[in-house]
Amino acid sequence: MKKKITILGGLLVLQAFLILAISFRSEGLQSHQGMQALLDFNREQVDRILVADGEQRSELKRSGDSWTTAEGFPVEADRVDRLLDRLKELQHGLAVAQTEASLKRFKLSDDEFERRVELYADGKEVASLTLGSGAGARRSHVRAGDGKEIYAVALGSYDLPADIAQWQDKTLLQLEADQVAAVRIGDLTVRKEAVTAEPAGAYEGEEASSEVEPETTWVAEGLTESESFELDNFESDLDRLLSMRYTRAYPAEEAADLVDGKDAMNHIHLQLRDGKQPQGISERTYQVYKAKEGGGHFVTVSDREEWFEVSAYLGGRLGEQLVADKLVKVNEATAEDTATSAEEEGASESAVEEDSAGSETANHGADEANADES
Repeated sequence: MKKKITILGGLLVLQAFLILAISFRSEGLQSHQGMQALLDFNREQVDRILVADGEQRSELKRSGDSWTTAEGFPVEADRVDRLLDRLKELQHGLAVAQTEASLKRFKLSDDEFERRVELYADGKEVASLTLGSGAGARRSHVRAGDGKEIYAVALGSYDLPADIAQWQDKTLLQLEADQVAAVRIGDLTVRKEAVTAEPAGAYEGEEASSEVEPETTWVAEGLTESESFELDNFESDLDRLLSMRYTRAYPAEEAADLVDGKDAMNHIHLQLRDGKQPQGISERTYQVYKAKEGGGHFVTVSDREEWFEVSAYLGGRLGEQLVADKLVKVNEATAEDTATSAEEEGASESAVEEDSAGSETANHGADEANADES
């Protein structure tokens, strides 16, 4: 009897474990099968995107293989691709809520929301998403289209900037150093030249190497013996110019009221190398202006119509440091030595002239005396 009870007890425990295992497996499958794509659209067909936050709105358009703003300004294409990929990969499980009152509570109503993105293809809306309050780390409450079902998904408001400046291509003005052949700043011209270094010395019993690769360096033209060129400062600030990332691009008509006066602080002219000229331009001129407020600066370039806002630090370097007066230094000792040498040379020449004049006078007097004796 006891043996039967023990067997039945063991079977009961085994049955309990089997039921529990099946339950966990069923819940796992149900959870997995419950995850569905939140938005259904063909990302390759999307040609227009609208992003709004209630106050601002960004409109992006596909132009061939690239993207631009509604006004045709270049957009950072990689960021657009990342956004479309992110939206396409969004999945949801069970709805958090689905009542009209919940839309207000989670900031997902038509009147109050954090972000709204609309995707279009051939003029028709193919998907839309409204983003509301946060749902944890890097997660937000959302609803798709006009539906009232509210889901929690891995998406943040930072993924959907409504400020058009955050979509603008900040690398638009960048150039490589080897694209520049010469730089002119006021009366100063700096040209890139190839300089052959001295052959490397050899150890005893070895021959000195005669094959030395020429190096390129920047050389300032027309300097006197008493003037020296601040090469390190020039290269540092030129690199800042060539790798410039602006803060925001403004249409020319809007920027006119943002600058302090009409006169530029500095003019920087670049001559570009043949064969390495972007977009067919052979030269580019930058003008640096002070902003009317905030201590910032604006930069214009000759091959673009827009005005580019830059930081106070970058604008200060380009407007006040990348200038001839700061790049050419006068060696006072050398200048004094040169002036002294010039004075001594002038005094010597005067003495020679006086001696010559005295000799001529003496010779003339002797000639007159000889004439009287005769």
